[in-house]
This record gives sequence, C-alpha cells and structure tokens, in this order.
Amino acid sequence: MTLLRISAALAALLATGAASADNISLRLAFADGRSGAVFSARHAEIGNFALTPDVRSQAAGAQWRVVARDAQGAILHEVTVAGAQQRHVEAFNPATGAIDVSETVRQASGTFEVSLPFDSATASVEVLPVQAAARGGKSATVAAATIAPASLARFDRATLVKLAASSRGARAAALASTTNATTILSTGPAASRMDYVFIGDGYTAAEMDKWHADAKKVIDGFLVDPLFAANRNAMNVRRVDVVSKQSGVDEPDKGIYRDTALDAAFNCYNIDRLLCVDTDKVHEVVGSVLAPDERDVIIVVANSTRYGGSGGEVATLSMATQSIEIALHEIGHTAFSLADEYDYGTCSLDGEPGEPDVTMNGTRTVKWRSLVSGSTPVPTPAGVYPNGTVGAFQGAQYCTSGKYRPTENSRMRMLGYPWHAVNEGAARKVFAQYSGGGSGVTQTGTVAAGGSINIPNVNPGWIRAAAGNISLQLNGKAGTSYQLYLYQYGDSGWVQVASSAGGTWNPSISYNADAGYYYAMATAVSGGAYTLTYSYTRP
Repeated sequence: MTLLRISAALAALLATGAASADNISLRLAFADGRSGAVFSARHAEIGNFALTPDVRSQAAGAQWRVVARDAQGAILHEVTVAGAQQRHVEAFNPATGAIDVSETVRQASGTFEVSLPFDSATASVEVLPVQAAARGGKSATVAAATIAPASLARFDRATLVKLAASSRGARAAALASTTNATTILSTGPAASRMDYVFIGDGYTAAEMDKWHADAKKVIDGFLVDPLFAANRNAMNVRRVDVVSKQSGVDEPDKGIYRDTALDAAFNCYNIDRLLCVDTDKVHEVVGSVLAPDERDVIIVVANSTRYGGSGGEVATLSMATQSIEIALHEIGHTAFSLADEYDYGTCSLDGEPGEPDVTMNGTRTVKWRSLVSGSTPVPTPAGVYPNGTVGAFQGAQYCTSGKYRPTENSRMRMLGYPWHAVNEGAARKVFAQYSGGGSGVTQTGTVAAGGSINIPNVNPGWIRAAAGNISLQLNGKAGTSYQLYLYQYGDSGWVQVASSAGGTWNPSISYNADAGYYYAMATAVSGGAYTLTYSYTRP
C-alpha cells in the first residue's frame, strides 16, 4: 500500500534527524556500452542544500529515474532526467524564426547533476529506466510500488562518501582564482528559488569587460521577457566569469579551433547552427563557485556573433542578434519540459505526450480545456482566430496530423512569438516546485466515485514544509462531490490536522502549519475530472 510505504520511508528519515540532514549533489556520467548506457559517478558534494524537484516526471521520450533508497529499498526521493543518449537537436532560420533542422542524434556520452537526500537513512543511489506506465498518467509513486524495474546503475553509500571526499580535494586543488560568481538578481534563498546561471566561454582575461557587457545584454533580454518578468520573484540570476586562453569558440566547418574553458563549438553533429559545450567542464567550473541549489539552470554564452545555440542539460547561445530568441525557446525545453509545437521532423504517435503543451486529444476534453472558450471550435482551424486564442490546433511535436498544440503560434513553434497561456501556466508550476508557494503546484486527473487522490501524487508522496500557510483547493465539475483531508507526521505517525469534509465540488483547506512533513488526500463521493492546486512554504 502506497501510504504504508510512504510512512515507512518517512519514519526512517525522521529517525535519523532528517530535519537538518545533509543532501548529496551527484554528477553522473553516461557512455555507450555493449547493452546500453553505462553510468559512472563523476563528482559528489555533500551539504545542506535543496533537493532537485522532479520537473520532468511526466515528460515523453527516453527518461532515466535517479532514486535515493534506504536500506529496506524504499524510495526516499527521485528525480527524472532526460535519457540523453537520444538527443533531439534543432536549428532555426534566422530570417523567419521557423524551424530549419529537426532531428534526433546519438549522443555517445554526457553528464547530468541531481541533488538527493543523504542523511544516514540513505543507503544507495540508483539509476532506473522510466517505464511506460509511469509516463502514461500513472504516478511515479504507484508505478514504483507495483513494478520493480532493473537498475541501470547502483552506487552504495560508502562509495558516494568516498567520492565526495576525493571531489572536495580535487576541486580545492584545481580551483582557479580567475573564476568567480556575481549575483545579478536575488529575490530569496537559493533553496526556495529557481536559480539561473549565465557563464561565458571564449573570453580571455583581457576581454572580461566585454563579457560583462555581453552578459548584461543577454540577462537584460532574458529578464524583460514577459514570462520571466512575471515570475521574477521566484528566481535568482548569477553570472559566472571564467577565463579562456583564446578568444572565440571552435568552428570546425571553417577550420577554426580555439582553446577555451568550456570547449564551445559550432557545427555540432554537422549542423552548422548547433552550438555545443562540454557539459562536464561546465558543471565543474560552475560548481567550483556556486552551491548545487544555486545552479538549477545553466546557460553558456559563446563569444561569437555567429548565429546558433542549443538546449539539453546545458543551454547555449551566441552573441548573434537573434540568439536570445533561441535561448528562450531552449530554456522552454531545459527548464520547463515544454515540447516543440512545430510539425517538422520525425513523428511518433505511440502514446499521449506527457508534456503540457502537446496532445493527441483533439476534443473538448483536451488537457488545457479550462483555457478553451466555449465559442472556440475544437479542433481549431488555423488562420481564423487571433494568435493566442487557446484551442486545439492540428500539427505539433514533429507531426503534421494526430497531435495538437494549444495556440496557432507560440515561442515553442516559431521564434519571436509569445509563450501564450498554456506554456506560461506550465512555467508557473515549475517555478512553484522550487518555491513551494506563489501560484502553487497543480495536479489534474480523473477519479471514479469511491476513489481517492494522493497529494502530492509523485515520490516521495509527502512534502517538507516550513512554518506558514498550507493551502489546498480542489475543483471538480458541478454536481460532483469530494472530501479533502490534510495530515501531519508526528510521534504517533500520520495525524489528520485539517479537513473539508462537507462533500462539495470545490473543497478547500487553509492551514497555519508548523514546520514538518505533510500530505493530503481527497476522496470522491461522486467523481470525475478534477484540478487540485496546493501551496506551502518551503524550508
């Protein structure tokens, strides 16, 4: 039973004093092996910083789950990351902003970072494949409880402790005095903000003033974008300065090679506008001056006016005139797990996409139905309604038919266009996963009469909150009936502390909470489709 598993895991966590426990930031490397990806632990850092939220838990495509387990095998925390061996790459036309190149390439190796619990309850960290059931609408918690996928890699506690010690020594020895970080925007502690880092590559010591001016131009453009301007109070922004030996970046198609700190290079995968970097070097340099929760999203700026950029574990852009537009689109992938809304590329209709901005459902029950006006037909014809009108427009995620996007043109379809309502809402939910407050975290679904809804519906199945208000709002359809309950973990286990048990279609709870661990449950007297939003104060 899910609740029993959650209780056992939390009891183990609390028994070891987890309220002030350390976490571990782990950099994992992957490479091609004979029977799939081979993983190695490249770097570890133990300290008091925030855990990585599971932003990609419903994303489509190849994914890996990185989980922390206790000695009994219970999952304490998990983070879903893109299975980057198959990497989707794209290039846009600088004149039109439309997609020119969209293809999937084989990435033989790479790195990624996650932060997981590492108090004394944590016995190991594992890499698992994401199973189709978990992507098809079933929560990762339930899927993990009912199916035990084979581990792709396992690192025991002793190995990770040893790695953290050696990483600390290696970093101290290699730390360059010319590498430093500057805070550009600070709205709160890193543990409760989404932290963006801009770092330059191909700038020599003599060009640091140029880098500072370039960084200001890029960051200013980033902050005035309406989506980021609206969520300004949920993020921090930092600039990292690192000196390269030579000016510029590699352009292999032109026979140009430069010795730079992060190995930025155009013509990646033989696509002239694709700009790639060595992600291991990026993580090493940024990690030398910033804590793990101070580097949630990293953007590398290349000292070049050649047009290009890319997304992935690390986003890139150059100083070409329109490159900020590329960066915003790629951040849509990297930070918010948004899908491409254009219809060029290799189409797959294998199942309903997990991303919030594309669907195979072209009816009024579409996942963003709450934003569709009753006067807007579904499916929605193109060229009839003002751009930004929310409907179900055919053609999305590399398919000319069979998949739908919410608006005719957004930034995820063509550069230079607004994000629009669905993508803006998805971004707000991601910001809320870092802040724990603001507009809150929203989960949606359908529940039958007599069924129940777990809140949160992802591992570990509970939240850790600081003292402050916890609010929950459930909205069902008129005529349905729900009851809502909030529980806190204490010496006697889970205890109900608040409820809305009258049986209405829109029950809510507002509770002045002490610091601690909480979860909620809604029961359906008569069920159906619902939307539930909750918010709390993160520690």
